[in-house]
Amino acid sequence: MKVIWKKVLTAAALSVMACIAGCSHKEEKKPKPQPQATAVVDNGNIDAQGKGNGQSDVPLVIGCDKLSKKFNPFIAKTVPDQQAVSLTQLYLTGNDRQGRIVYNGIDGEVRTYNGSNYTYYGPADIETRYNSKKDETLYYITLRDDLKFSDGEPVTIDDVLFTIYVLCDKNYKGGYKLGSYDIKGLSRYQKNKNVKNIAGIRRLGNYKMSIATNGFDASMVQSLKIPICPLHYYGNIEKYNYSKKKFGFKKGDISTVCANKTSPVGAGPYRFVKYEQKVIYYTSNEIYYKGCPQIAYVQLKEMKEILNATQAKIDSQTGQETVPGNENPEDTKKEPVLNRSAEALEMTEGTVDVLDTVLSKEDISWVSYANSNGEISGNKISTSFLPTGVYQYIGINPDNVRAGTDAYSEESRNLRKAFATAFSAFRSILYDYYADGTCIIQYPCSSASWLCNSKEDINYSQAYNKNINGDAVNKDNLKKAVLSYLGAAGYTIDGTSVTGAPAGADTEYSIIVAGGRNNPLYQFVSQTADFFKEIGITLDIVQSGDTKAIKKRIAKGRLQLWAGRCDTGKDYNLYKRYAGSESLFGIKEPKFVKLAKRAEAAVKDSIKKKKYQGLYDNILEMAVEVPVIEQQSAIMCSSSRINTDTMAKDITVYYSWINEIENIEMK
Repeated sequence: MKVIWKKVLTAAALSVMACIAGCSHKEEKKPKPQPQATAVVDNGNIDAQGKGNGQSDVPLVIGCDKLSKKFNPFIAKTVPDQQAVSLTQLYLTGNDRQGRIVYNGIDGEVRTYNGSNYTYYGPADIETRYNSKKDETLYYITLRDDLKFSDGEPVTIDDVLFTIYVLCDKNYKGGYKLGSYDIKGLSRYQKNKNVKNIAGIRRLGNYKMSIATNGFDASMVQSLKIPICPLHYYGNIEKYNYSKKKFGFKKGDISTVCANKTSPVGAGPYRFVKYEQKVIYYTSNEIYYKGCPQIAYVQLKEMKEILNATQAKIDSQTGQETVPGNENPEDTKKEPVLNRSAEALEMTEGTVDVLDTVLSKEDISWVSYANSNGEISGNKISTSFLPTGVYQYIGINPDNVRAGTDAYSEESRNLRKAFATAFSAFRSILYDYYADGTCIIQYPCSSASWLCNSKEDINYSQAYNKNINGDAVNKDNLKKAVLSYLGAAGYTIDGTSVTGAPAGADTEYSIIVAGGRNNPLYQFVSQTADFFKEIGITLDIVQSGDTKAIKKRIAKGRLQLWAGRCDTGKDYNLYKRYAGSESLFGIKEPKFVKLAKRAEAAVKDSIKKKKYQGLYDNILEMAVEVPVIEQQSAIMCSSSRINTDTMAKDITVYYSWINEIENIEMK
């Protein structure tokens, strides 16, 4: 697969986005899914064929990166392994399309996104109660009482408790972070201080439980997005007795639980059949609570080697075909040419049906060439771009880029705004490089997030040519804006050049770029540095391949500027990111720190969003970060083999197509 930045992003976000225009309509809830087999099966017999009642026998082939073959839901860490597991699992709770938790999964919730109403169902309800006097939070979890695992065994709260105790065991090393939260009694339990159970976790019935935490942490409820793992399969039912404080395994020894079982078992839409020659085979789960999937068979296929081999073969062909759209008008030759995109070829040849990858501007042209209409979506391939929640930015350390001794004075802010203004202006270069594969952003947040600020007019200055269409930056206007900020910071300006710096500031700065020229931000940073050279400011570019060392240097406050990358899907917390002890920015401005703490303490979503928007404006005003682009994943789907109308609409990084895989039909 072609990868522009590190590796192909989460395959769990595979989808076909269908943006629906129009006004929102009356909220109408879709019927609640009722668990019932659509075929005669022996109570979910593991040998069931997965055909249901008239389900399609044509398999859906999903492309993925290299599988590590760790298909146990407790230990699967890589993106492909997690997707391999997710097809078989039912998760306690989940997100809507904007990243908000679905609290009322049992009866369903209707929420509006992109002008359309969508109903969200899940296996459980989550209720959050914060007690300000005790400074503690109670999370009540109520499970549906009619769920079954794919082998026919009922799903109860004991399966949830078993899963939670594994995740909270001191020896758990997997990817779930529930055991790192401040659950009452958890620390004593993990330290073996005569505690046999976790005091804050209580069983309240066969389908209800509660979790008590000290204080309030907004990300705690997100940590409950865990698979409901069957106690009878992964644990030992003889070692489970809640009243006797036994939870299905020996405390401190989860080796048997985390052993890589032959195949994962859960209550998800598909059953794992086998892994063979880099392909996982699945059959549909006829007793899935949202109904038997319309496609009986699914294959998860490793595509990296296939695509690399195909691309190598293409590149070895004699002659270089002109990229579609760039042909010489005088060339009247009409003979067909070989499509030079491995992804497009494998898609049209039927090797894969759905593929999540990263496409360059040239790749996009070749994908369009595969369709008879010359567009990225047509009769052969349907392509959409999905914001991934990962954005790239320019970081500016306030203590190291300042004028005078106060890092937050007007002079210091103006100095950083000079840098921020120039970097903002040159972002348009990246659009020209990526084309539709990127999204230039104004705020340090995913464009799909419910916490994203809705305003679009924020910028450091309107004096330069602000555009995202690849047009040349108006340097004369940009120079005026940047020099104006530098002058306000105390710099001596002679015409269009800097001749002196105020105390505490300099005319030479450095910016570190991880990966050097291989970093997609390198060209953008380089052109910005060239611009500063024209006005008398030196911006040295330091290249480094050691990302861990860079992060340590940034965290210790040793760098001035850096090109960074932020994943907003991993415990995104503004206080921790900008002012916490491990912050890369180390903001110490009292007002900001106070606001950030209050934002993270907000229990209500409406209050939290308002406070976050205020913080975004503060971050831009202090000019410590310049949001640049949000990476976008190219979602390619075979429109000749899949009925794309049956796929989930308006997919985002927070809401995967797999959430509605049971509805997809093949042609």
